[in-house]
Amino acid sequence: MDTRRTVTVAMPEVLLLALGSAARAAGCSPSDYLCAVLRGALDRTSARLRSEEEVIQRAVNLSADWVELQRRLRAAGFVLRRAPEGGLAVYSWPIERAILPLKALGLGEADLTLRYGTRFPAEAPRQTAVSPIPRPACTFPRRRRNVRVA
Repeated sequence: MDTRRTVTVAMPEVLLLALGSAARAAGCSPSDYLCAVLRGALDRTSARLRSEEEVIQRAVNLSADWVELQRRLRAAGFVLRRAPEGGLAVYSWPIERAILPLKALGLGEADLTLRYGTRFPAEAPRQTAVSPIPRPACTFPRRRRNVRVA
């Protein structure tokens, strides 16, 4: 069982603000974010000591879809993002810094799209509130009310 303890850490205000911003961007609390950063920095298991390329290749080979790939990459301290140049790139996580383009590993975005059966999730078409297909007018004849048959 994981027991949590409260600790006090003295840090410059600038670093504290950066921690808060990074945690908000990652969608977690500053404590969880700091724990993830420390865990990644202090982890010396054999999986952590493998080369980055091997870890990323293994995650790609074992994943059945984009969500599982992102989960596996995050567990190893990486994440897949759209690079400013347009292609997909591997970034460090939770502090996102570009590491290498996906093409450097011999993996193309088209290959992964075919493998997973859909485009990269950040580009998936979103549902809109207004339907793009116009609805036909009412096709049922309206019933007349108060009509007497003689």
